[in-house]
Amino acid sequence: MSTITIHTENENQINLLKALLKELKINFEIDKEENLTEWQKKQLIRGIDEADKGDFVSKEDAKEILDQCFR
Repeated sequence: MSTITIHTENENQINLLKALLKELKINFEIDKEENLTEWQKKQLIRGIDEADKGDFVSKEDAKEILDQCFR
């Protein structure tokens, strides 16, 4: 099975694609965009600021931070 990501611009495009996929009997899911929490936004901005200063973290530390962001 493969996954195709399509970025629609309006509800008409979504409805057309849904009708086409149903007609072709292709299973599909529609995901709405998720907004970042305030904590996630602050962490991203902090990371960018640190990178701009040349203050980088190890791969392990970065993984730990990402794991916290997406729990």
